[in-house]
Formats: sequence, C-alpha cells, structure tokens
Amino acid sequence: MEKIGKMIASLAYLVAALLLGSQPVAAADKEFVGSDKCKTCHARQYESWQNSYHSKMVRKKDDGILKAVVENWASDGANAGPSKGNVDGKPYSLNDVVFVIGSNWKQRFLVKNAATGNHQFMDRQWNRMSGKWEPYGQKNDWETQCSTCHATGFRITGYDPAKPQEQKWSMAEQNVGCEACHGPGALHVKAPNKKTIYSFAGKSVEQASLVCGYCHIRGENLKFKTAQGNDSEYLPAPKVGDTYKPGDDWRKWYPSEAIIPGVHAEDKIDAAYDGDLKGMFKVDEIAKAGGFYDSGKHHQQYQEYIQSSHYKKNLMSCGGCHSSHAPKTGNVIVAKDTCAKCHNASFTVEKYMPGSGSTAAGLTVRTHTFNKNQTRTTSGVTAKGEPEYYRK
Repeated sequence: MEKIGKMIASLAYLVAALLLGSQPVAAADKEFVGSDKCKTCHARQYESWQNSYHSKMVRKKDDGILKAVVENWASDGANAGPSKGNVDGKPYSLNDVVFVIGSNWKQRFLVKNAATGNHQFMDRQWNRMSGKWEPYGQKNDWETQCSTCHATGFRITGYDPAKPQEQKWSMAEQNVGCEACHGPGALHVKAPNKKTIYSFAGKSVEQASLVCGYCHIRGENLKFKTAQGNDSEYLPAPKVGDTYKPGDDWRKWYPSEAIIPGVHAEDKIDAAYDGDLKGMFKVDEIAKAGGFYDSGKHHQQYQEYIQSSHYKKNLMSCGGCHSSHAPKTGNVIVAKDTCAKCHNASFTVEKYMPGSGSTAAGLTVRTHTFNKNQTRTTSGVTAKGEPEYYRK
C-alpha cells in the first residue's frame, strides 16, 4: 500500500509538471494543506472566501476567462486582441492561454515561456470598464515577478545569482488561498486550536496591517532577480527555501537588499527613484502642503495607509473596512457605507479617497491616506456588477 501511495503522489506531481511547466506547484508542501482542506472544518468561511476576489485572482483559462474577452479576441484595428508573448515576442492564440489574472477591473493572460518553463504575460490586457483592449508591457516571467503575492506558500527553492533564469521555485497553492492570510495549516490540522493558526483576533493595528501590507505594497527586490535578470517587484522570504508566513515582520527582512519607500527609514517617500519605482508617489504641491504622499502607481495601499491617522493613532487596521470573506450578495464593498460606520455623511470616498495610482486606462485605485485637504479628483468609474465568465 505504501508503494501505491508513493506512485499516486509521483503521478500527481507529474501531472502538475505537465500543466504548469518544469517547476510545478508543490504536490505536497509539508507545512501547507490547501484551501480545500480548510473547508472540511470551516465551510462557511471557505464559501465566503470563494466569493471574494482573492480566490479569483489566478485561474485556469476555462474556469475564469471573461465572456467579453472570448467574444472580442479576434477584434482588429485599435482594439486588436492579445497577440504576442511579452518575453519572447512570439505570436500566441486564445488556445495558448493557460491562466488568466484578475476579472473585475481588467484581465491579463499567461502563456508558456518555453525558454524557462514558466509563464509569461501576453502584450495586451482587457479593460472591463471600457470594453477595450490596451497594451500591457510586463516582460518578466509571472513566477519570478508576481507569484509571491498571487499565490500561497511561494518559495524560491534554488537560486544562483549568476543564472537567475535557472532559479527553482514552488508554491503550495496557485492563488491567494486561506493560508496566505492565516498561515500554513498542517500543524493546525493535527492540533486544531487558535495557537496553531494565525488569527487576526486580538492583534494590534500594526500586526494585522502587516499581513495585508506584505502584498499591497510596491518595492524593489535587490537580492532575487526575475528569470530575465531584472530587479523584481516581489519580496519572497529572505532565504532560499523559506516562505512568508502571517506574523512575520517582513519589514526587517531586507534592510539592505530591498527598496521599500515609506517603510524602511532609509527609503524616503519623496526621494527620486528610477526603474519601476520612478514616479511611484505623487510628490507635488498638493502632497507637500498636506504632509502626505499619495501613490502614483497602484499596489501601494499599505505605504499610503501607514501615513494616515487611522494607522498612526491605532484606530483600526485594514480589516476595519475590508474583508477577504465576501457575502453571497457580491464582492463589491460599498465604500460610503463603510465610512458611515464611524463618521457622518460628510465623509465620502470622493472627498477623502480620490483616485491615485493608475491600474488601467481610465481606472485609478483610491488613495488610502484619508487626508482631509485632499483636492485630487477620481475617475468616477465604478465596477459594472459581477463579471460574466465564459463557460463552454
């Protein structure tokens, strides 16, 4: 029986390798158990997580591609559909798409990169709000640029600084699963109690916000390069073989090997940065007058939030307004209703949370500094209800 069990495990690993490339999702991570296992005891929480966009961040094409994308794939002219891989420049078709990223505001598409065995982005993205194709220029393998936040239990398992294209990696779950926020669950399965899993109950504003901040941030990693040899935006654990776990103080991981403006004392928000960090904050007269800095790019909610009174006065963490568990009625949180829980009707998201960082053409992410002297305007675009996915 033991031999049969090992044969089954090996077969599962082989199938994963065929589907995901030469460096597959780990078939059996000893620390992580996967979201499906969490459902065994936490069915209600699992269902609410499935209704959230965290669970829908990365999906196989047939599970999550938008209906509008399929219908407009062959459109031409100004709305020409995705056609080439961003890394190798080779043409790819709809049938070549392996995974889709996102669905509510925009959707991006991953195809294989034969040179590395990883996945690369195509050179177009679908803007769901405008209903149009637009260029997308990410020229790095997804696994070595984005996976640490778009997956759970991501690890670099082998790395040679001279050969970043040969780096090895593994992940416990190819999505933002339960354990991304609550930590690895193997020990919790063996000993089900609050001490064997990360809980937000009783945590300080600083501690709870750190979990969200690990991903909702923009920084530059100077230790691990992408497979293409570029500085990476992702921040995996500081040593090969380790992975981020909620409760870790990731701010102390890279005092000299990462640039994280606003978080590390030496990385000033108003400093001049090059590369991907260039123009990351709106350092202008509005910002200087208010003593705050809104993001010029997206993914920086944490760096903005720690400038706010909500954070500095220990009033509430990110979870005071947001939850990774969405009700059946939909994923969209009505922001104005959230503000009204603590403030009067004069506190509106339009007034205190205008658009800042651009995430797609005409789409901006709301600022999280909550400055009362805010005068910037937002795009005024709202989500068009729930996304409609293509189903065969």
